[in-house]
Amino acid sequence: MTSTPSSPQVVLKLSDGMRFISAHDAPWTVEPLTVSRGEWVALLPDREEPVVDPSAPLARILATLNEPAVGTMHLLGRDVYRLDYSVRRRLRSQVGFVHGYGGLLSSRTLRDNITLPVSVHGGLDAPSERRLIDRIVHDFALDRLQHKSPHEVDGSTRWRTCLARATALDPPWLVLEGLGNWEMDRGRGTGWRRLADIHRSGRTAIAICLPRQNPGFESWFLEQGGRLAHFRRLETIPPERPWA
Repeated sequence: MTSTPSSPQVVLKLSDGMRFISAHDAPWTVEPLTVSRGEWVALLPDREEPVVDPSAPLARILATLNEPAVGTMHLLGRDVYRLDYSVRRRLRSQVGFVHGYGGLLSSRTLRDNITLPVSVHGGLDAPSERRLIDRIVHDFALDRLQHKSPHEVDGSTRWRTCLARATALDPPWLVLEGLGNWEMDRGRGTGWRRLADIHRSGRTAIAICLPRQNPGFESWFLEQGGRLAHFRRLETIPPERPWA
């Protein structure tokens, strides 16, 4: 088990030449990257239209769900993919992940979905947990919809619920797979306003993985104090992980 010397504010550090595989065995590499609390970064391909969407596998690597093919990722000072699986699972409780295609439990209400990580990892008594969920539901404008199931609401509401769930415990590291309802509200909706608030709080580092370039979003994001990082397609498939 190894760690890297770093400032307490540094949340993520990707090594030079980190590589991963997307659909159809397409190999990609990510530029070296360091993200601290209070920073947010959008990762996108360096070409306008990639042949395959590489953002989903990259988001899962950043969220500690999948391993890279080559390279290291330090999260909160720990070399994630050299940790035992059980240790990695505990570290994962400090990661918020917004799935690009939903990820809500269809048999539970929106409120239940938000409550789940709080019940498992929050360590709160029942009244405190209820007050916290009430506040989150209100902050994300879900008061009137909280008792509905995911299939009873539109995609924008489902995405907002996913974001509420991912940020319920104020994680130091938050990863978004795709832009959710960006094309609908251009950053003016409740979800994106709340995400900007979380960024400004300075407590959380945020990564947003884009499947393609999006000039409108990129312009808005830079105005909000974000920065851009890129990944690019390689011509050859990288070798096996050196520790495999």
